[in-house]
Amino acid sequence: MNRRSQKQLTDIQLQRVPGAIVPDAIYRLDEVKARMGWRDAAFRAAVRAGLKAHRSGKRLYVLGSDLIDFVTKREVDR
Repeated sequence: MNRRSQKQLTDIQLQRVPGAIVPDAIYRLDEVKARMGWRDAAFRAAVRAGLKAHRSGKRLYVLGSDLIDFVTKREVDR
């Protein structure tokens, strides 16, 4: 990956994507990070803390229902 591609990817990751997380939707890794305002380390920490991520080939996906469950469970645990 060249420097320009890395910059574009970083810009995409930092943008907040408006809209709600829909329980019956499936989101690519970059969409989840953008919607949640997460960077790579935050996503990895979420997976270690119990967020379910599904791999298909080289891509990671997260179900909207799993993301909602993860966030609401984290609120209760604190």
